[in-house]
Amino acid sequence: MFDPEFYLGLYEVRDKETNQSSMKSGKFKDIAECAVINSYADKVGKHTAQPSTSQCSSRSKRSLDDNIGDSKPSVSSEDSTHVSMETGGSTEQASGSGDTNMDAKKTKTHTIPESTPLSKPDLNFPLPGEDGLSCLVKIYDEVDTFAVNDMVEFVGVLSVDPSLANFSTSTESDGVQSSVEGLEETMEERHAHAPPPSLVPRIHTVVSLKMNHNNPQLHLASQDHFKQELEKLQSEVSILRGQIMSTLEHALFGDKLAAEYFLCHLISSVYGRADVMPLGKFSLNLTQCPAASNYGELIYTFLSAMVTKSHLLPLTIDNMNSLRLCPEKDYTANRLRSGVLQLAADTALVVDETKLQPGQLQATGVKNLTALGTLISWQKVEYDFSYHKQDFISNVSVLIISEAKSILPSDCMVPLVPEVTPTNLREHFSSLDSVLTPEFLQKVRTFITLTRQVPYSVTDDVQKAIQDDFVEMRKDDPKNMTVDDLHTLLNFVR
Repeated sequence: MFDPEFYLGLYEVRDKETNQSSMKSGKFKDIAECAVINSYADKVGKHTAQPSTSQCSSRSKRSLDDNIGDSKPSVSSEDSTHVSMETGGSTEQASGSGDTNMDAKKTKTHTIPESTPLSKPDLNFPLPGEDGLSCLVKIYDEVDTFAVNDMVEFVGVLSVDPSLANFSTSTESDGVQSSVEGLEETMEERHAHAPPPSLVPRIHTVVSLKMNHNNPQLHLASQDHFKQELEKLQSEVSILRGQIMSTLEHALFGDKLAAEYFLCHLISSVYGRADVMPLGKFSLNLTQCPAASNYGELIYTFLSAMVTKSHLLPLTIDNMNSLRLCPEKDYTANRLRSGVLQLAADTALVVDETKLQPGQLQATGVKNLTALGTLISWQKVEYDFSYHKQDFISNVSVLIISEAKSILPSDCMVPLVPEVTPTNLREHFSSLDSVLTPEFLQKVRTFITLTRQVPYSVTDDVQKAIQDDFVEMRKDDPKNMTVDDLHTLLNFVR
């Protein structure tokens, strides 16, 4: 998330040749609309005609005085700031600045020196290997309503103005300070905050909608929409559940009990918090899994087809020692470096512990292992700001695949008891291809999404009966039923 950025809400532009004036709005655009005469076009046209691949500064917007023509800026009392957000899987700290020079009497000319374009900027995706489109989203209203990792649908004005691309006199990233409109910033900060619009376009938001689920094929904008979708599902829910259970049993080698636990895991989601305790989570540790090296990948491929957002994390010594799981602040570039655990709500995270081999965990590895345990137990991720740590809440479903009891915590451990022992695991899973059709998978995802959001309540009579049973169970031996045991049972009932 970037700092506020000022813009001209309303300004006057006067043509020096005709002496005619007109009022312009600076909203939903990056560059002020001022007349450009031929001499100016001759000077910079060859640089701005094509999108640049060079790095640029987040404070690089031309001042109003850079346009040939006398303009009289008049900032409106409303809509005078907006906030930039970087999307595409990353959330960052940012720099903000005034877009224009408010003194219309002073004029200056920027020269644009030639330089070798820099390499492609770091798009800062949380997950390794991602190569999707990243963009900067500029928000004008309700800027304080968005939180880290929120899923938001934006509709706005696309801006890829090549004028936003700046040519730097230096390609060094050695912390040298450069002055832009009187503000000091490092070269790393310039590179991080203002990538070329040809690579990272800007979107000026007109409408935004915070999503309460991650299923793009399901429209639940209102309670009426939810009821309509639920009624459609209820007419075939019994048959659909049977089909889901059949596919789960196949993936778990015929173990029906493990399949039931697996389904509970799929539909689990944090629905509330009692102090620091997340309610509704259900992390599952499947033990006695085949030692074959590809079982974790196969079960993940199967799971990823049934859910809308997932990630596989092989639990290896090398990964734990090298990956950045928790986001960290880079003060040189003034940005937050994304981490693997920076995941949106209801992401299915599969931790493959069958990949673990003997080795030495370094300091980073110990830190990452602790971060995984914290995510599983408390559904929060600790962001590292060097001088302090800050917890951000999460809602991630964690499935752990292991041969023996996992070194990570879990809400439930289920040993696999196979009824069949396939000789070829890949062929065993491939036999599900005829069942996992697009139509069936869409129904499964709808089932999971709606089930997580179905209203649930317990009547006073039922609550009293549960309380009485709990007291009775603990009468002879308090260890027979702990508070955690009761919490787990209540979660199953839900």
